Amino acid sequence: MTRIVVIANNEAGVIADIAGTLAERNINIETISAEALGEKGAITLTADDHDGALRALTDAGFKTVSDESLILRLRDEPGALARLAEKFKQAGVNIRSLHFLDRRNGYATVAISADDRAKAESLVEPETAV
Repeated sequence: MTRIVVIANNEAGVIADIAGTLAERNINIETISAEALGEKGAITLTADDHDGALRALTDAGFKTVSDESLILRLRDEPGALARLAEKFKQAGVNIRSLHFLDRRNGYATVAISADDRAKAESLVEPETAV
């Protein structure tokens, strides 16, 4: 999954502006999360038209970056994320970002961005990859 991260001022209306920009271009937001980081905020999203969304947001003056995430399905139980993170730690793979996308039927769907995607992917059990 390719995600877009928008770095913006932490102020009222930023998400409305982002959503409005994409709506004007008829681009649907599939997932979105936001985190305040002091004076700035990071809004992470996926869209049904990644390239169009990236272009629209950049054209509107937003600072954006894009990254390729691993999408994994973990058992929704204590320790599942800890076991995966420990594998990454032992292999020297840094997790840049992690987002829980969904939880249902005893499983959690997680998006992980790592500094070495290929190495991270090699550490994942085949049954966890979505």
